[in-house]
Amino acid sequence: MNYAVRTERAKTEKYVESAARGMPNCKLTNYKTVCNTTQFDKVVFMGVLRGTHLVYRHAQKNNKDFYYIDRPYWGESRGTPYWMRCVKNQHVKTFVDHRPDDRFKKTYKDDIKPFHKNGKYVLVVPPSHAMAEMFDGKDWLANTLKVLKQNTDRELVVREKPYNPEAIIDNVGKMLPGTSANKQPAKPFEWDKVHAVVTFNSSITIKALTNGVPAFANFDNPCLPICEQDFSKIETPKYEDPRPVLNSLAYNQFTQEEFRNGYYLEILDGR
Repeated sequence: MNYAVRTERAKTEKYVESAARGMPNCKLTNYKTVCNTTQFDKVVFMGVLRGTHLVYRHAQKNNKDFYYIDRPYWGESRGTPYWMRCVKNQHVKTFVDHRPDDRFKKTYKDDIKPFHKNGKYVLVVPPSHAMAEMFDGKDWLANTLKVLKQNTDRELVVREKPYNPEAIIDNVGKMLPGTSANKQPAKPFEWDKVHAVVTFNSSITIKALTNGVPAFANFDNPCLPICEQDFSKIETPKYEDPRPVLNSLAYNQFTQEEFRNGYYLEILDGR
């Protein structure tokens, strides 16, 4: 038996329903059903809110294969075709399996710019409230700023996600979205002024590296293989070609049709 966990939201339910159709012997259910049993082989779910963070931890604890769906690394999740990332047994893909560039070229529409080395400030991007709750990152920003201030005189600019609701844990342990102090749309970065990006698990590393800015990350991050993980080295970042990582990540995001026909399992299970 395999399970797919309902999202409790109509606009995202379609992704889980599609993934369920593509997974043999899969039943759509709620998070409580999954968390109350170990009699299953695989489970697919989306995000960490409304009970799914409990499914994530339950699957990890019991060594069950799980398939985590969330917004794409790049591209549009609300346009046509719909793209969503899907990762096996992780929140994001943190390794490089050498893939051709066909899917990357198909989905990534911007140029990859060469690295520049004349940036002035350090852009610090902390985890969202939900990710900080999920992955024990509540002290990340304070700890990171302390290390950076000890190792650079550059200006440190902190930028949270444009929409970052509080993470509320209810009386049964389910994580729910609260209110967001910041509801402003994202403003474009002036990448030529950025020396480096420092982050937790944000895919801002992809935008940075494709705009000629090196990245630092010390937790699960889609660009972790080419990020410097030691923040004390803020003045000596890595300048590595992002293309192999991007080609690899492109094989971790799928259309609804690729969920429905099981192609996502073919790729993620290495069949």
